[in-house]
Amino acid sequence: MKPERILTVEASDSLNFLLYVHNYAKQEKHCYPYIPGNPWNLQEQSILRPLLQQLWNEILADSTYPSLPIDHQKERFRSLFCDEISFEYCLDTFYSWWGSMAGQMAIERFVDQDSHNSLYTLFLLTNKEQLTINLLYENDILGSPIVDNQLVLSLRETFVREEMITTMQDRLTLKGNR
Repeated sequence: MKPERILTVEASDSLNFLLYVHNYAKQEKHCYPYIPGNPWNLQEQSILRPLLQQLWNEILADSTYPSLPIDHQKERFRSLFCDEISFEYCLDTFYSWWGSMAGQMAIERFVDQDSHNSLYTLFLLTNKEQLTINLLYENDILGSPIVDNQLVLSLRETFVREEMITTMQDRLTLKGNR
């Protein structure tokens, strides 16, 4: 009997938190979150950028982490901040947005049924038994866009179905053998 093939589409707490921290560090008015006054004490850019990339790739490489709530892996993210208070305040503001109707739920519902069907059809054409598509609220992919059975798509990459299909095909064929 052939094992069941499983496709999961979700908005990862971990990856979106890394993106949230990255956007905060940029302090650009058009990036969410933009918080004037810069109240959180992050690592210097020369340390922060490589650390974000490293954490991103580690999270994708371990299939349990992208969907594991941040509260269960806080130690992993503390190193992004210079002090505990900054980390806790950042986490609180992330969760106040992420846990609301405008956060994780909105991102996961953004991909409509037709897009889900297209993604599933593409998944069936691969040799993978399982695939998790992690949705991002913003366009910056901070590390690898695919590691093993974890693929990353930003919401913008899902706007036009044909582009979404092309992006997913490219990621699965170019890096799917990792």
